[in-house]
Amino acid sequence: MIQKLGLILECDAGGPDELVFKCLVRRLSPETKVLVRTQGNKPAVFERGADVAKSLVETDGCDLVLVVWDLKPLFEDAGNCVDETDDLKANLAGLPPETRKRVKLLCLSYELETWLLADAEAVRGHLSKPTRPCKWKGSKSPETFSDAKSTLNKVFKDFRGQRYEDFREAIQIASRWSTTTKFRGVSSFERFVNLLTGDPASDFQLDGSVCDDLCHSGQMMGRN
Repeated sequence: MIQKLGLILECDAGGPDELVFKCLVRRLSPETKVLVRTQGNKPAVFERGADVAKSLVETDGCDLVLVVWDLKPLFEDAGNCVDETDDLKANLAGLPPETRKRVKLLCLSYELETWLLADAEAVRGHLSKPTRPCKWKGSKSPETFSDAKSTLNKVFKDFRGQRYEDFREAIQIASRWSTTTKFRGVSSFERFVNLLTGDPASDFQLDGSVCDDLCHSGQMMGRN
């Protein structure tokens, strides 16, 4: 079991990535402690990621550090996760071998919203009202959407006339995920589960109610 997990994320502090990943760790590996280091944007992850990872391992004692970023927006000299991963590996090459082996890379193709599209039931549950159920059918291949956030925006606007707001609604949808079987074939999700638990098919140990405080945090951020 991973006792202490370090996460290096591209969002701002308290942003949607942080809330969703904290929720996932609570539900998949309840005994794992999480340390989050948000960088504010994707270029900062690449510029500072190696130094932050080194500190998380050598100073904070993390068993595993995940450097996580969205493939979108693409860098000009890279068109896929393989290219961007190679760039980041080069930045990590200077770390001591014992430190480097605890650092793993996780590129989300194409973005966090790709995971949200994978569970149509959770999206429908979030949008539905007692007198007006959402009937969106979803997609069996969410990784084929190069702009998952725009796809969610369309679903939200078609149903309720308002755009999807990632800072408060990503965590609300994620907390509704009932089983990881919905994410079969979503390579980045399976990689995350495997790195955390040692089994890409591991299912949730706890339900979404353990993330109620994170949903509240997202809701409060949405009011600022």
